[in-house]
Amino acid sequence: MAKISLTTIFTLALILTVISRRSEAIIDSKCSKVLQQTDCVILKCRSDCLQQYNGAGQCLGRNPYKCVCIYDCPPQNNMVNVPT
Repeated sequence: MAKISLTTIFTLALILTVISRRSEAIIDSKCSKVLQQTDCVILKCRSDCLQQYNGAGQCLGRNPYKCVCIYDCPPQNNMVNVPT
């Protein structure tokens, strides 16, 4: 039977940690937008959110309910403009 070295176990643990951190960052990239301030109708809210942002619309808050759309945030351009 082959022995597994401590270095191999440590390397695998490090790789798994990096992968799990990366997947958490991807999951957290959600945005929200209020589509309608009052009189939310759930079917219209879901339809509008799906059509406009490819997201999931929900009626939230207290009466009057707001239509809130939860969707994937667009990618951010983190490049810095450097004058040439």
